[in-house]
Amino acid sequence: MSSVGIIANPHSGKDIRRLVGLASSFSNHEKVLILKRVLVGLAAAGVEEVTALDDAGGLAAAAIEGWRPDRGGGRDRGGGRRLRTRLLDIPARGESEDSTRAAAKMREQGAGCIIVLGGDGTCRAAAKGCGNRPLIPLSTGTNNVFPQSWEGTVAGLAAGLYACRPRRYPGQTLPTKRLRVHLAEGEEIALVDVAIVRGAYAGARAIWEVDRIEALALTQCRPAGLGLSAIGASLDPLGPQDRDGLWIEFAGAGKGRGKGARGGKRVLSPIGPGLLAEARVRRFRRLAPGDVIEIVAKGDRLLAFDGERERPLRAGEAVRITLDARGPRVLDVPALLERAARAGHLAEAAGNGVSRKRRGRGRGR
Repeated sequence: MSSVGIIANPHSGKDIRRLVGLASSFSNHEKVLILKRVLVGLAAAGVEEVTALDDAGGLAAAAIEGWRPDRGGGRDRGGGRRLRTRLLDIPARGESEDSTRAAAKMREQGAGCIIVLGGDGTCRAAAKGCGNRPLIPLSTGTNNVFPQSWEGTVAGLAAGLYACRPRRYPGQTLPTKRLRVHLAEGEEIALVDVAIVRGAYAGARAIWEVDRIEALALTQCRPAGLGLSAIGASLDPLGPQDRDGLWIEFAGAGKGRGKGARGGKRVLSPIGPGLLAEARVRRFRRLAPGDVIEIVAKGDRLLAFDGERERPLRAGEAVRITLDARGPRVLDVPALLERAARAGHLAEAAGNGVSRKRRGRGRGR
């Protein structure tokens, strides 16, 4: 059975950067509309089943409710076989672990790929559970370095084509890098950045005060991006498919907040919507896969993963950070649709009434 998983974060796009910057709010109503458009694309591609996290905000439930056949969904709207939808039977507590547990359950139940609506943090949580299942990360957060701004209908169509016949598209799933953070209690990962932040209090969790950052590890830093990775892009731009990452050490903060920093190379970077920050960089270098960064906390510190403070560090506590290329695979939506068009797969999907026997015979073509 062709199956696709969906994880939507009702809290993405609503953090404190709406107050300290000029970021727009991403309403849950718009997320529901995106989910409905995703379902249209999945149905048109011939997907038989969709399993969605029953998120704490009720996004998936609202989208599925609007997809029932008596509401104009299913066969008529998608133009093909009726799409079966169900909510995943796991409790949602409104925490990032919801996405991790949901992705793991979807993988166990045979989802061909998993669509994620959120920002970098949501994608990180899903990546911890998805295993070898490709992600289709759709931007609905503040920091959207890892997810992409693909239209929901288009993303759903590409995901559906892949889930129905994955052997047709071996070259349209891209590997990604990740940062592995080795701690006393185990290991954490980050998909974009790991920051060591001065202070002991997570507060609003999101980072926008660059003068508090002591060091920063990055998997990618593309020009025109936002978030902490923009600092790296001002020094040595790296794309998601480049082999290396980047390690940055910042100059020490001056006395008193807002008085700058001592020494270092000064760079200007867009760290958020409407937020441009000057950072003073002491030194930076590329990280090759397998390189080990060893850190010993000089005082109360916090580790931030993909833009959010999460793990306090005690003075003297040691941390090791490594880069590898074993991040989640990501579906290259434009490349897949181009491949489908050139091979005639979209014309084939237009009928979408082919028998299961014919579908099986065409697998891998």
